[in-house]
Amino acid sequence: MSTIERPALVEVQRGQVMLATTLTPAQLAAATEVDVYEPARGSDDDNGYQRRASTTRMAQAAAFYGEGTEKRQGRVFEDRRGLMPNPIIANIRPAGEPGEAPDEDADLFPPGVQLTFYSDADRVRVMDAVATEGNATANATVLFDSEAVAWLVDGQHRGGAVKLLLSRKRISEDFPVPLKIMLGFGRAEEIKQFYYINSQGKNVPTDLTAELLQRMARQDSGEAEYLSERKNKGRLLAGAAVYDALIQNSSPWIGRIRRPNEPASKDTSIAVSQFITSIAPLQAAQMPRELSPDEWARIIDAYWEAIARLLPTPFDPTEQPGDWVLFKATGVNTMHRVLADCLPIIIQRGARLADPDQYEQLLADLPTLFGMAVDPDTGEEQKVDGAEFWRSASVASQYTGRYGTDRLVGMIRGLIAKTNAAVAV
Repeated sequence: MSTIERPALVEVQRGQVMLATTLTPAQLAAATEVDVYEPARGSDDDNGYQRRASTTRMAQAAAFYGEGTEKRQGRVFEDRRGLMPNPIIANIRPAGEPGEAPDEDADLFPPGVQLTFYSDADRVRVMDAVATEGNATANATVLFDSEAVAWLVDGQHRGGAVKLLLSRKRISEDFPVPLKIMLGFGRAEEIKQFYYINSQGKNVPTDLTAELLQRMARQDSGEAEYLSERKNKGRLLAGAAVYDALIQNSSPWIGRIRRPNEPASKDTSIAVSQFITSIAPLQAAQMPRELSPDEWARIIDAYWEAIARLLPTPFDPTEQPGDWVLFKATGVNTMHRVLADCLPIIIQRGARLADPDQYEQLLADLPTLFGMAVDPDTGEEQKVDGAEFWRSASVASQYTGRYGTDRLVGMIRGLIAKTNAAVAV
């Protein structure tokens, strides 16, 4: 991109420099990027952290901020000509690899950023605030060249809407798009800012939340403590840590979990956030000692190995996880609540919690779980049990919501009680 010159208000908060400025739509398109989470890279610390922008939300924002017309479904709609008083928030990272802190000898500002203060007194005041981790404001002219990439932290749909309007000539070329630009945060701090900016009003409603929290906690132990104690994210962090351990252990379960930004298909059956939520009953179980995430991961894998022995068909490689309620939120929530019931029984026996044989004994009657369904070919009512009980559109799919899950759990608990009575301890 060509060099961009804009007036700016320089703001220093506790030594951190930020700029309040505006860019034209064309300048915004040239200077900004979004660090998108790539499913294939998983929890890699260098992976992106934002969802792909929703075309629907961008179109809605474009209709609000635009100043032209759009033809939809045979009708012509006028744009709302809305104002944009709230700034898009971005960050220009320091030199070096993403996430790295700048070298001690690096310039005060990131590469590609040059500030010219309106007075020498302004410059001295800002530099002193940076050096002492103080606060200051000053006026300046800022130059951005091609090295300066402003990574959008908040407002990617508004930014996308402006680019859409620009391409369709529905916004003035000189429309001032407000930006607040943080200077010099590495990717890790940028992710932290993204999370807190988006969680002040409400929780971040994305499957990225758990992975982002876990990544933040892994990179900063103090941050983990704050998230757990002050932001009430302890259970979510614990669940995310177990999920992370399942990934590290190459758990068979990982292939069935739909990761953020991964399109829905029958190759996966449950979202990351749903799987992590399903682990909560295990973490609430009374245990002799606190188990590590790796230990929980091994217990979960052993438990599902036992289920696979008893109900092998859903686990057949030729079957698609999305065809089975057993692997969806209803089935996984049910089975993990049942696992929480199994744990004290196995502890009382003095057996290993990661021994699939123990769960196979307790769930021996699981294949006898049955219900009645109507045969689509004959129209006659028939008994459905075994693996077919758990097939999508079969009996288990009738047990939806919390009430349905409660009923399934109760039915399986009855089978455990029946089985356990015949087992010598």
